[in-house]
Amino acid sequence: MKKGIFVEDITKENMEVDSSFIVIKKAIFTSKNNTKYMSLELKDKTGKIEGKIWDNVDLFDNVFEKNDIVSIKAKTRFFQDKPQLHISNIKKVDKTIDIDGMRNFFPESERGIEHLKEEYFSIIEQIRHPHILRLFSVFNERKDIQEKFFLFPASIGVHHVYMGGLLEHSLSLAKMGIHAAKTIGGDIDIIIAGSILHDIGKVEELEIKDGFKYTDKGRLMGHIALGVIILKELIGDIAEFPVHVADVLANIIIGHHGMEEWGSPKKPMSLEALVVHYLDNLDAKAMGVKEHMKENMENERWTTYHRLYESRFYKLPEG
Repeated sequence: MKKGIFVEDITKENMEVDSSFIVIKKAIFTSKNNTKYMSLELKDKTGKIEGKIWDNVDLFDNVFEKNDIVSIKAKTRFFQDKPQLHISNIKKVDKTIDIDGMRNFFPESERGIEHLKEEYFSIIEQIRHPHILRLFSVFNERKDIQEKFFLFPASIGVHHVYMGGLLEHSLSLAKMGIHAAKTIGGDIDIIIAGSILHDIGKVEELEIKDGFKYTDKGRLMGHIALGVIILKELIGDIAEFPVHVADVLANIIIGHHGMEEWGSPKKPMSLEALVVHYLDNLDAKAMGVKEHMKENMENERWTTYHRLYESRFYKLPEG
């Protein structure tokens, strides 16, 4: 599928735009003269742009949903010094888009996916436990899992919402976990393995169709249950894998959300599981705040209200 123009290149009034974007917000309103219009927020890897549909609103409302990739025809207008797309035609992209194709629509980790891959293999080399080393040898042979792990976002709309986000998030936990183990204790090899594998179920929870979507399996089971299944599959190929190590790794996956009301069927029940849980919570929330600061500054010091964290956040001045 040919992408067309990117958001960052939409800079002039009356530009003819024939391109594809992901729909991240969709709402229908009634204007002062009592006519319906649709307001959209669209994005690709370079940024976001507002779109308006003034005609045939009911017709187009049935064509696509939030998180779909859509092909549009539009003209640009400026409102409050920002470009808008006045859309004359819009349709859902039905073609399957592979992982490389998704790179047109999602930004990539600022740290670079190839750099993150190098970090991943460097951290794995630090493991000394022979069976855990073998676990990652098996994992690295499963290209169907590894490719998704390297390229998928960590979530659809909460944190690390970009290509390579899942890998970046998992490595952040592993690196912090190494320091935590040296400071407060815990088995470094299990903390590294648990950090890298805690969200591994997301490679089955999400899929690439016309955007990143939840799979039926993902909706029915969730990434925690799927993660345990993947772990058991990987361990099943390893002779004499220690039962207690398998059980602790499973509890890290099961317990990394911390509490039942947050989605974990069991609490973290080892020191290693507790470390991974708190680091996961820290990294996800800190990155969520950083991403909020990028686009939601009320002024140069304060963000707008963050609904999930129920707070505004102060940004320190540079220097």
